[in-house]
Amino acid sequence: MQLAVAAYSGEPPRGLAAEAEAFVGELARLCPRATLFLGGYRGLMRVVADAALQRGLRVVMVIPKVYEGDVFPGDAIVVRTGLDVRERSSILVRSGEALAVLGGGIGTLFEALIACSYGIPVHQLVAEEALLTSRLARCFPEGVLDPRVGCRIAYHRSGRELAQAVCGRGSRGGAQVPG
Repeated sequence: MQLAVAAYSGEPPRGLAAEAEAFVGELARLCPRATLFLGGYRGLMRVVADAALQRGLRVVMVIPKVYEGDVFPGDAIVVRTGLDVRERSSILVRSGEALAVLGGGIGTLFEALIACSYGIPVHQLVAEEALLTSRLARCFPEGVLDPRVGCRIAYHRSGRELAQAVCGRGSRGGAQVPG
């Protein structure tokens, strides 16, 4: 399975980092052949990347031009897009069979919205510490942003629950994809 992960580029709250690690642990257990696509190696994205690489998952970083000077782990595949962060987000999201939203700011929110516009399944962690993205659940409690599009965001209360849902519904069509 190819899974795009939208996560905060800033320093994550401790509780959110723990949920992200729990998400990766459960994902590695249930879908050991998963490939994670991340938008960089900063903040919560770094937490996810390090946890995934430690557990033997493949990690692809689809980075914007502004991140090209960053140092990346040697085991990760780094795609230097040369694009700005918004353009890069489109490539990142379209690379996944589904999008896991772990919490973040405007960039993470943008990735959730464009995934919906493409018809890509969106699974979102809703935690008190999940920053701006948690407002989606309050604004759209049924997960439907625009009924014309047909996308429904699935909200999850823990990282483990999020991983279980993603592994059970990995493809764009909703069929189960073997780990």
